[in-house]
Amino acid sequence: MVWDRSYSTAPGWTTLVPLLVCSDDLDLSCTVIVVEQHAHEDHIHWRRFGLLHEVITLEQPRVSWFEAACTATFERAEFHHTLDEFRRLEGVVMAWD
Repeated sequence: MVWDRSYSTAPGWTTLVPLLVCSDDLDLSCTVIVVEQHAHEDHIHWRRFGLLHEVITLEQPRVSWFEAACTATFERAEFHHTLDEFRRLEGVVMAWD
């Protein structure tokens, strides 16, 4: 699910992407830090970071947003290249590969 959400980068899409999860069980229903990812034509923007309070698959899950967190913007091609490289290093194969 994390990879699918990370690659949800069609221009105009906004997606919650889990970044950090509870190390005890790696479960997305435990403590999860998310980023609100918004995709543009030529870049990917991480708008805000927060603590997820509900299941991430809900249409509008409740999130406590961190006020002091910075935003980040990535060039689309570099963003995808980095995701692809992480997947290669970890041996992750997607259904569409």
